[in-house]
Amino acid sequence: MLESLPIQFDRPAWLLLLLLIVPTVWMARRGFSGISRGQARLATVLRCMVIVLLSVALSQPAMVRRGEGLTLMMIVDVSRSIPLPLQTESEEFLREVAKAKSDPNDRIGVVTVARDPAIAALPNEYSGVSTSTVSPDLDATNLAAAVRTALALLPQDTANRLLLVSDGNETEENVLAAVEVAKANGIPVDVLPIEYEHPSEVTFEGLRVPTRARLGQSGEVRMFLRSQREVTGTLRLFQNDVPIDLDPSTEGGGRHLTLQPGPNVISQPVEFTSAGTRQFRAIFEPDVEGSDAIPENNVAVGVTFVSGEGRILVVADSEVEAAPLVSSLSGSDLDVQTIAPDALVGGLPFLNGYDAIVLMNVPKWALSLEMDSALHAYVHDLGGGLVMTGGPESFGAGGWIDSDLSKALPVRLDPPQSRQLPSGALALIMHSCEMPQGNFWGQQVAIAAIEAISSQDYVGIVTFGGFGVGAVNGSSWAFPMQKAGDKSAPVAAAKKMVVGDMPDFGSSMTLALQGLTSVNVGQRHAIVISDGDPSPPTTALMVKYQAAKVTITTVMVGGHGTAQDMAAMKSVASATGGRFYNVTNPKNLPQVFVKEAQMVARTLIVEESKGMQPTFVPIPGPIASFGGVPPITGYVLTARRDGLAEVPVFHRTQEADDPIYANWNYGLGKSVAFTSDASGRWGLSWLGWSDYRPFWEQTLRWVMRPPTPQNVVLRTRQEGDKGIVELEALSESTGFLNFLRTDARVLRPDNTIVDLPLQQIGPGRYRAEFPVDREGAYLVNVAFGAADGQTKGTVQGAVAVPYAREFRSVRDNLALLRAVAERTGGRVLSEDPLGVTGFFDRKGLEMPRSPKRIWDLLTIVAAALFVLDVASRRIAIDPETIARWSRMLFRPSEATSDATVAAWKRAREEAAKQRERGGAGAAAADPSVASRRFDAEQSEAESIDVAQESSGQAPPRPTPASSAPPSSSEPPVADDDVSATARLLKAKRRAQQPRSEDEKEKPSG
Repeated sequence: MLESLPIQFDRPAWLLLLLLIVPTVWMARRGFSGISRGQARLATVLRCMVIVLLSVALSQPAMVRRGEGLTLMMIVDVSRSIPLPLQTESEEFLREVAKAKSDPNDRIGVVTVARDPAIAALPNEYSGVSTSTVSPDLDATNLAAAVRTALALLPQDTANRLLLVSDGNETEENVLAAVEVAKANGIPVDVLPIEYEHPSEVTFEGLRVPTRARLGQSGEVRMFLRSQREVTGTLRLFQNDVPIDLDPSTEGGGRHLTLQPGPNVISQPVEFTSAGTRQFRAIFEPDVEGSDAIPENNVAVGVTFVSGEGRILVVADSEVEAAPLVSSLSGSDLDVQTIAPDALVGGLPFLNGYDAIVLMNVPKWALSLEMDSALHAYVHDLGGGLVMTGGPESFGAGGWIDSDLSKALPVRLDPPQSRQLPSGALALIMHSCEMPQGNFWGQQVAIAAIEAISSQDYVGIVTFGGFGVGAVNGSSWAFPMQKAGDKSAPVAAAKKMVVGDMPDFGSSMTLALQGLTSVNVGQRHAIVISDGDPSPPTTALMVKYQAAKVTITTVMVGGHGTAQDMAAMKSVASATGGRFYNVTNPKNLPQVFVKEAQMVARTLIVEESKGMQPTFVPIPGPIASFGGVPPITGYVLTARRDGLAEVPVFHRTQEADDPIYANWNYGLGKSVAFTSDASGRWGLSWLGWSDYRPFWEQTLRWVMRPPTPQNVVLRTRQEGDKGIVELEALSESTGFLNFLRTDARVLRPDNTIVDLPLQQIGPGRYRAEFPVDREGAYLVNVAFGAADGQTKGTVQGAVAVPYAREFRSVRDNLALLRAVAERTGGRVLSEDPLGVTGFFDRKGLEMPRSPKRIWDLLTIVAAALFVLDVASRRIAIDPETIARWSRMLFRPSEATSDATVAAWKRAREEAAKQRERGGAGAAAADPSVASRRFDAEQSEAESIDVAQESSGQAPPRPTPASSAPPSSSEPPVADDDVSATARLLKAKRRAQQPRSEDEKEKPSG
């Protein structure tokens, strides 16, 4: 038994406590007062057992069991470098391997891997294999992270093997370093290679363009391609999506060419006729369709920044609104362009082509979430300038509260609570579970709506099937109706809410109405997002919404909704004065919710038809030279921002000084907020002001990014997995600018910032490297300054990565997989249907011995025995009582109940006959007859055996001796009214007699 279940002790020194048994037994032999000898012996045994259990428990014992099973942890590569048919074949083969598992103790686990590992199945005895759980990003492979995840999931009570199913093409970390941990723990890593080769693949290895150029300068675009064999096709080149004619002799603008095996370089001269960002894109199209297996790697991109003097981008909903500002600047040397908000695309590379951007009455819902983040990074990290002017849909009134862009503005968009403005209440009814990624988009739209309202507005979130409060037929508050405050609480609730499938809108809309009417606000609004599948609300409920003046906006998304459901959702919106949206692209949902959230936003517009004269303070800054400004008739309410923000123009009220014009430096850039408008809506007198043009020209020149000095040149390029940045600075006096102070940053495609330390590598030359592991544009901004303070400025560049490293591989990396197996003692396996059982081979594996702690169990048993020890000494045990209760508990009840009753009747009749024969006088003369009723001192001869009567046997008749009068030591009781108390006292004395005898037998002292 001990060999099969051995016990080990982590702290065996505690076993010395077992010596306490000796004094415990010695003390017990000296006697326990007040209890019998049997109880004393029982208490001693229990006490010794408690000491043994506690001593063993303190030594931390563990039962060591030798494992019998094998855990096969599969690491399955699901990245896009592996052709999809081969991935499907491998998954089917792994299912056959799982079915071949014969030992019930064996387990299988699955970890899928692309850019990140994902746990598809924990190790278990179930034989299924599924790779449905994958990383959301399939454009990279991190085998090292997958190995670490698999090792962490392996159980300790089985032998273990790792099975790596991959093509061996990794793009992140180093798997050979990761498997050293498996080798150190004696865990072999078997490999199942997915072998392939693309013999006709053409890969674009790069597109080299000038990093920066001057307006009117000529340059050269160099395209680098690599072909596996001779391939014919057409090469096309685009500049800002406009095709460049590579062969004037042919139509279509492309050049037909033949690529030779190996590297091929094609050059094309270009002229930079306009300033700004020039984005080049080259595409190779093979003649034979389908001959190129990976079309993603047939594209290359490059970015050139063409410098120009004062490039300004004005974003306005209409040219009419932008006309006063644009026309006033036409006489200056500033290059001003106007676009609509929906044309503001292209991300940071597009924005970086301008020195300043002006947003004229542009609401947040007119731009994407990505552009919101890009505008913030444009100012903070790339040193661009930003000007936001007011209007009915600008600043807080345009939903910019708590946006990324709001951080770059010199004013706070959410006014303080001291301004007594009417608040609103917003209820979000979430039923987004039917759409793809429903929970994700439900969270995103809820957060977007919450961030768009002010801190003094109320918000609540209603879901179905969650664990909220105030449930009504399955619907509950994921966030009860309350003030938004700093937004942290409602945003946290939105991130963890559970969006269930609503059967109807009645319960959720009833709950929302209760919350909306429970607060005292000026405007109440509800937003419903659903596929329209739930049953519509009743007419009575809609009447209640109308009576409470609650508007409802319905947003229909993909799911099970029909045309009838769409009509029902339209009806709900129109009946309450709301709006209906049919959204087919989920990326547009946040803008819809931001726009609708403004229905309850506090009134942030301040208007006065008679006009308001702003106060002007000549603070050093962009407009310090002016003596004052004209009156205005309106503005968007904001608040001063603490810090370095300057407010030279404001409107003084009883509550506060409301900013009209504010400016500050933010990060590497600058920004200006003008809360009135520049189109004449609220500033008609401004249009006739003589200083209107100088006012805006000086503002834009102050906020603009400074021009790059001609003596500083920045070059960027890609070399393998690295981006290279080189800066060359010259001086007219000394020839080189040495020891420059630089602040360089790289803005990655995912909008994260990486600091870039430039190192001086030669006279006037500086260099830095950064990893390029994602596709997209890596924007580089370098701010520099010489020690003498004479030379300073910023310069920008970019490294464009057209596709992920995952698509560079044209064949498997079998050599890496073999190295993994050799280092860990693993095997190189194949998809052989006859060898599926070999995947569970235990040869060379040591079965582990897994300890299982038992000290906690021993402690529980010791506690129970301690209670029994106390009970054995404190509770008197009467053997006769125990025997009597035992007979009562174990006697048959159902089968003999009738016979028992009959026996009692016969016994009573027999006793009556005896009394009749003896006569009444005899009974009176014989006191034993009277004392026989309930006297506890009846002898066994006088008792009636009911069991014997019930069995049909006649009871024995009493003998004359049994009816003899009692002895003189116990005088007879002559009275029939003997009290029950006396009889109980007699019984008590008899019960104490055995205990007294036992105490007499104990040794004294």
